[in-house]
Amino acid sequence: MRVTASCTGSCGELIQGWLGDSQKLVSYGIDRFSKVTLQTGIASKGAKPKIEKAINKTLDHLRIPTAKREKLSFVINSELPIAKGMASSTADIAAACQATAAYYGRKITRDEIIDICLAIERTDSILFPTLTLFEQKNGSVRESSGWAPHFYVVVLEPEETLETEAFHSQVNERLIFQQRALFTEVYQCYVGAVREKSLQMLGEAATQSALLNQEILAKPYFSELVKLRQYHQWLGVNVAHSGSVVGIMIEKPEDIPAVLEVIKKSNVSRWYSKVSVHQSCYRGVELIEARKMNEEADDRRCFQRLRKDNDNAWLNETFAKSRVSSSTL
Repeated sequence: MRVTASCTGSCGELIQGWLGDSQKLVSYGIDRFSKVTLQTGIASKGAKPKIEKAINKTLDHLRIPTAKREKLSFVINSELPIAKGMASSTADIAAACQATAAYYGRKITRDEIIDICLAIERTDSILFPTLTLFEQKNGSVRESSGWAPHFYVVVLEPEETLETEAFHSQVNERLIFQQRALFTEVYQCYVGAVREKSLQMLGEAATQSALLNQEILAKPYFSELVKLRQYHQWLGVNVAHSGSVVGIMIEKPEDIPAVLEVIKKSNVSRWYSKVSVHQSCYRGVELIEARKMNEEADDRRCFQRLRKDNDNAWLNETFAKSRVSSSTL
């Protein structure tokens, strides 16, 4: 038996901060994926302990008897860099849960997958089909907005990495708590964006949340990016609040070449050596292949293209490479 599942990654978060009695966040998925393939064979060991945990916890959750548990090998094929704030761990774990359930012919819900993810580590809200306010530590808040806004994002990726758990120190937690009144204003801007279905307000909320994060995990050249955003009327600048990537939110695809040119000529490119172009994507976790080893693959992959049918024809050619793999300025 061979099964493959995929999950979207993210470009940081739109907003993240202290709300109510704990930290909350709103992530958005992008069309950059992690795929996990499980198949019968010699059990994989040691390489990816979180994947092993995901498989075992899924088996326990589904109550698969020990006697029926087969030796499984797994392969991860990910487009997401590790420890940069692009939800690589969440995507890997979620895809592993889906693949494990499918391998044993069982169904598993999105919420069940999220609960397994949370049992392993803090989790992003990329599995939801719309923007969702999420308590990333225990999942006690899962407030769906009902809105899945479409926009483009120019992802700025430095060489720097940072593990999520390393970010959540007592010092940082205290600083985030101290910002709670200011973050409440950011959250209200997000609520207004959802109510009005306003990309401009959403971009403003993301930028304000990123500004607060500068006091906790500063991003190099962020002030320059904010000035460029104001001058060129970009939707917003969002960040990985516990990572290193930055996203420039763009409404229209025809504006992307100009954005790339501005970044290339600015000081920003000194730090952010990899730049790629993506679009928002709310597909979450999906089963994309399930077959017996002696059968032809039933590959149901339908990865979202960078260009929609009504977009300009040149966009697919210009950014096909940057969507799949990062390009160096």
